[in-house]
Amino acid sequence: MRVKIVDGFKIRNTFDDEFGILADYINTPYLRPGEVWLDRAFLAEKKKILSEYKESRRLMKEFGYEKAKKMMRFKVAKNFKIDTIKIKLLKRQGNLKIHLVKGRKIRENLDPNFYFGGHYLVYKYVPKNEVWIDDTVTPKERKYILVHELFELNLMQKGKSYNDAHDYANAAEKEARRRDGAVYVTD
Repeated sequence: MRVKIVDGFKIRNTFDDEFGILADYINTPYLRPGEVWLDRAFLAEKKKILSEYKESRRLMKEFGYEKAKKMMRFKVAKNFKIDTIKIKLLKRQGNLKIHLVKGRKIRENLDPNFYFGGHYLVYKYVPKNEVWIDDTVTPKERKYILVHELFELNLMQKGKSYNDAHDYANAAEKEARRRDGAVYVTD
């Protein structure tokens, strides 16, 4: 496996708005077999991310995607205090609190699949009426993550399923990036 460190923000703003923190040739048609791309914003966690990637691939082969995803989540560590991951309150929006959180600490103690951000209707460990933004995400990208999370949360509060709300939130996030000058190249 060849690992290439890439600028995930640039990729999300130019040709693959759904690029996560890690992509492989299996799910990403523009990568070569045996190639994995890792977003450099998450470079400090490279060893752990790659280890979990290999384990999740093994579990997916054996049990399928959904079961493997559930198996990769772990329970909250005993005596773990949620407030220890909150860095600061970014803003309030009515009853909603938006926090910048220690993404790496969440991945180490609560959920290895927490990246970019999330809210209480998707992540059971996020307190009610809260949205979390991962501090590992570069500051210039955080506003797009917030657009995504707020749009998704709003739709889910209105009864949309997570999958539908997530798809619409991806479109809203992409539009916000375009308004700020992102150019998507397609062929």
